[in-house]
Amino acid sequence: MRLTMVANPPSPQNLQLLRQLGVADAVHYAMDDLPEEPDALKAIRAIYADAGLSWTVAESGPAIDRIVLGREGWQAQTERYKRIIGHLGALGVEVIAYNFMPQVGGDAMVIRTAFDRQTRGGALTSGFRLADVTPATLPHAETPIPRERMWDNLERFLRAVIPVAEAAGVRMAMHPDDPPLPMLCGLQRIMGSPADFDRLLGIVDSPANAVTLCFGCFAEGGHDIPALIRRWAGRTAFVHVRDIRGEIGDFIETFPDDGQTDMPAAFRALVETGFDGCVRSDHAPLLAGEAAHNDGYAMAGHIFAIGYLRGLAQSAEQG
Repeated sequence: MRLTMVANPPSPQNLQLLRQLGVADAVHYAMDDLPEEPDALKAIRAIYADAGLSWTVAESGPAIDRIVLGREGWQAQTERYKRIIGHLGALGVEVIAYNFMPQVGGDAMVIRTAFDRQTRGGALTSGFRLADVTPATLPHAETPIPRERMWDNLERFLRAVIPVAEAAGVRMAMHPDDPPLPMLCGLQRIMGSPADFDRLLGIVDSPANAVTLCFGCFAEGGHDIPALIRRWAGRTAFVHVRDIRGEIGDFIETFPDDGQTDMPAAFRALVETGFDGCVRSDHAPLLAGEAAHNDGYAMAGHIFAIGYLRGLAQSAEQG
């Protein structure tokens, strides 16, 4: 497995820090869109190449909002998505990590109700409490559509893009809904449960139709992470590592060594199933002395996380 993290922002100093931590694969994190023009994509690759990093993962890929809800313009957006897949493959990008939530808000409908919760030592972290969700939590003007229509939209999308991804050598890796509730803020969400992911993988039976196995999202749903790693062996293209304490309707995010997931068992499962893709630290608490906004991507918490994940990986690989 290849350990990585998001550099926020991808400044020369932060990218040098990644290299000092032993990271070789870059995750370009842009939740709203990617440019279509090949030269603009080459410029993104150059940012990482100049720091000695390979651009391996695009997260979360090209814009997909019209596709998800079947709004006017979904056909043109699909064709644009296909063109960008081809460009990314030509640049050596291996994985597009995407989601199929309604693309509402700045983080594609990832919802937290608090950013001032505290975890170990008073580190600031985010939390979610369903009882605190109100119309003001995520204001939007989207018109809800039925779940099965969203599934129809997903199937139509996959049948269009997976052959292109196969030809380009790119794997489309679906990220679960966060939190994995079937409806939130008046909108349906269809990628929350293991059964949903089994259905996804059955739509197009191809290694290019794959999973972003986010430990935190599946922990929110109360699922056994090592069992899911084994369940989707060969179909997992990307892994996010974070942890929580609580349950789907009331949880906080924690340091990766301080939550409820059996992390050593999870890393043993990754090794035993032969996973050789990228594993990235995901949503770290905000440590003392950091002035950054508590969005889960300040650097110090991820420095700790990468060190912890490297120890887990080495231990699992050595048996």
